[in-house]
Amino acid sequence: MTRDAPCEKTERSLSLFYPHHLFLEGVTAVLAFLAIALLAFVWQVPLEEMADPGDVTYVPRPEWYFLFYFQFLKYFEGQLVVVGTCILPALIFVLLILLPFLDKRETTNIRKRPVAAGICLLSVFSVVALSVISVVEDDLHGYRMELPPITEEQIAEGKDIFSRFCQICHSMDGKGGFIAPDLTQIGSRANRVYIERVVLQPQIVSKTTIMSLVPLSDTERHAVSAYLSRKK
Repeated sequence: MTRDAPCEKTERSLSLFYPHHLFLEGVTAVLAFLAIALLAFVWQVPLEEMADPGDVTYVPRPEWYFLFYFQFLKYFEGQLVVVGTCILPALIFVLLILLPFLDKRETTNIRKRPVAAGICLLSVFSVVALSVISVVEDDLHGYRMELPPITEEQIAEGKDIFSRFCQICHSMDGKGGFIAPDLTQIGSRANRVYIERVVLQPQIVSKTTIMSLVPLSDTERHAVSAYLSRKK
């Protein structure tokens, strides 16, 4: 039995950039745009309060697509900040530019390109992991609190709780203790989320604060922050 003669290499099908490749890129871009527009229409994203230039307590957070880099920069403090902000990003961009010259193989089979596939999977995993860690840390520290709307009942309840638990140390409208800062116009200096965070975790103001954690339920804490945020 004779073996068949080796077949010659078939010519690769060629496609021009214009109009074939450009058409596919255009269709993909339009579909991606429509998908994003549909998600924005169906999944309404709530807005925060109006910007207050006088509020120095607001803790900004980047959008979700920058959360991974925001979390990444937390690991470079002090003199190492330049490494996370300049050196490493520059090296990554240089590597992306040189990648076509470093790997000239024509195959797109993942099994035959383990290094490239491994780097790609590691990059995707790192972005997802850092984003998840950032969201979890923000939830633990109360940066992304979703508070119920303020009602008159809440304000009345918060005033009563403040007079029973907080006014021993804090003064309000000229009444109360003088051990802690006066909170008469606290609503002009801090937003409601920050006040809620302080009640939940007093050490965020100062690690040496003498303020103790008040045993309040979530409803009672919301009432206190609602009352104090209206003191302007």
